[in-house]
Order: sequence, then structure tokens, then C-alpha cells
Amino acid sequence: MENAYNLFINKLFMKADLGKIPLAGTFELTSRCTLDCKMCYIHKGICNKEAQSKEKSTEWWLNLAEECKKRGTLNLLLTGGEPLVRNDFKEIYLKLREMGFLLNINTNATLIDDEYIEFFRVYPPQRLNITLYGCSERTYEELCGDGSAYEKVKYAVEGLKKNGVNIRFNYTVTPLNKDDLSKARAYAGALGIEMKTVTYIFEPVRASGEAFRLSPEEAARVDFENKLQSLTEERLAEIVKSGKKGEQSRRREFLTDECEGISCRAGLSSFWVTYDGKMTPCGMMTQPSVEIEDFNTAWEYMNRAREEIKMPRECKDCEYRKNCDICAAVSLAETGDFSKVPEYACRKARAYYRQVQNLVTKSQK
Repeated sequence: MENAYNLFINKLFMKADLGKIPLAGTFELTSRCTLDCKMCYIHKGICNKEAQSKEKSTEWWLNLAEECKKRGTLNLLLTGGEPLVRNDFKEIYLKLREMGFLLNINTNATLIDDEYIEFFRVYPPQRLNITLYGCSERTYEELCGDGSAYEKVKYAVEGLKKNGVNIRFNYTVTPLNKDDLSKARAYAGALGIEMKTVTYIFEPVRASGEAFRLSPEEAARVDFENKLQSLTEERLAEIVKSGKKGEQSRRREFLTDECEGISCRAGLSSFWVTYDGKMTPCGMMTQPSVEIEDFNTAWEYMNRAREEIKMPRECKDCEYRKNCDICAAVSLAETGDFSKVPEYACRKARAYYRQVQNLVTKSQK
């Protein structure tokens, strides 16, 4: 059933790409959060009055949703910050559900108590994406600033699972929670929950400070070891030798030899709306950006602006490109320019390739 659904959605996106229909969108309802994670790009304090004053009203979001729906939007992701900090979250969620959107929610689950468990049982989203930051109070304390959050998350996860709510874990690997990764995999496996592991962390283009992340080489090692968890060594060697990184090939960011434009769906069939009412192609692209006065005008601007984005020419024929995190958002975040080579991503791709080549060499002996 899931494969049939994914095939259906992929076909919808193919048609949306051709017609420049905004099939999928993200509503970033707030920048406030219950946690203060070291690697997060948007995590204002839950009581931050300045941040709260910039948030758009219930009516604004619902009016925008009506405009999106008329233009063809079907999928909506509700995120933050932590979207559940808003007192009107349930109202927004239920109204969007009534409009017919397929809704996904990004949450850290710290606010999901018995009342919310019952709420999501009765009104289930398409999926709850729960960010898991570690497997101990100590890790949550060191990484997120709140050790007590760990037990809250466990309680929420197990209650939601018991009540049939569709959950996926997101696990972003950092220097402070890398040692918990195997425990997180085991925990997810025991509960029958899919877990997506991320090793690339953006430069904090929407926050201050430096990126809190693994070295490129260590990130590549985690990627490699994570892949080994789901594939035999022989199968991994076959995949990489054929020029792919994993079971599914990624859509590349290059179109033709003459044009180094982007080919991802950002600004073509998907969009992102920030908590203070700006549209961007995706959450980590600070440009192009436009203040939303009405959805159609903003969307048409985004369509035009994405066509002006040019990727690094040096990357187009790079031998490591298929194993690289390169995308428009990565280039912009790492270098401040879409057309410049992101060195962190290059080092990570080369390190990943070396690990795979070592495996290939080993398998040939």
C-alpha cells in the first residue's frame, strides 16, 4: 500500500513540476521552541515576546491555506520551531484538515501529553515526524538544554504508537549524540518506527554562531556505517560501483551541459513560508525571498527567481557528485553564493567515496 501511495505522489509531482503547481508546502508556524538545541537554525525561547510578535495570526495562516488550495497545494508540512507551542495549533490543524490537505507535522514531542495523544488518535496526521535527539537524559541536557525532555519524548512516542499514530523519527547526528545512534536505531527498531538519519548540518544562515556538526570525514563515516545497517556489504559495493548512493538515486541539481540551473522541486512544485510571512524555495534558502501579500504573486515570483539560480560549474562533472550533499541551499549556506563550491560537502563526499572504495577493494580479495 505504501509503495502504491509513493508511486501516486511521485506521478503527481511530475505533473506539478511541468505545470509549476505548488503541490507541497511548509508552514513554519513559529520560531519558538521548548528546547535550545546547539545545531538548530531556528529556536527562539518559548517565552520570547519579540519572536512571538512576528508570528502570523490564525486568520493569516488559514487565509493563506485557502489561497494555496485554489492554486493546487495538496501536501502541507507544519513545523517550527516547535509548532505545538502555539495556543492555536489545534485550531489551525483542524481547519487545514477540513480543507482536505494531507498534513505532516515536525515536532520534538515534548508537548505531546495524554490530551495530545488522544487528539492525534482522533484526528491523525499523515505522519508525525518526531526528532529524536538521543537516548538519555544526559544527551538531551548537553545537546538540547533540557534533560527532562527525554522521558517526555519517550512517553509521547509510546503513547502515540499504542494509539496507531503514524510516526517517523528524524535523528540529526552531532558531536554530542553520535554515540547514541546505535541505541536510537535499536529503539526505533523495537517499536517498528522508521528512522531517518541526517549527518549534514547547515551553516546557521538563519541564526548566529558557527555550525555545530561533525567533521566532514566523521559525517561520511556515519553515513557509511548507517548504510551498512540496511544493506549487505556486497550490495553496497554493487550500488556504489554503479554510481549510486543507496537504493534510490537522488535527483541531481544540474539540467544540461549548457545550463547549471537547479532541478529540485524548491520553487517549482514546493514552497516554504516562514513564521513571519515570507516565501522561500525551502527552509534553508534565505534567498530568493518575498513578503507574501497574496499567494499567487509570491508563487509566481518564486518560479521566476529559481530560474536565475546557477550551481557551481565545477560540480557538474565531478566524479564524487553522486555521493555529495550538493544542492542550491548547501552552496548558499556554505559559501554565500549558489555558484561557489561548498568545501565541507566536497570533503564529505570524498571521504564517503574512500570508505566505499576500501570496501570494494576488500570484497575483491
